[in-house]
Amino acid sequence: MTDRSKLALRLAVVAALAGSAAGCDTLSNMNPFGEKKAPLAGERRPVPKVAPSPPDTVPQPLSALPLPPVASLA
Repeated sequence: MTDRSKLALRLAVVAALAGSAAGCDTLSNMNPFGEKKAPLAGERRPVPKVAPSPPDTVPQPLSALPLPPVASLA
């Protein structure tokens, strides 16, 4: 094994260990048998299903513009 491949292997091992250590907190939150957190206090309102129409100052897309008349090539 050359020095360059040994260095690449060491870097890969360090990166894998760092990634595993970073994911430890995420994995501990996935326990389905853990304590349930209390929901935040406040009124629950549903999310609106339809967004309001944009104001007239918002430019329309180019597809809404009228097309120019077709010129005859004959």
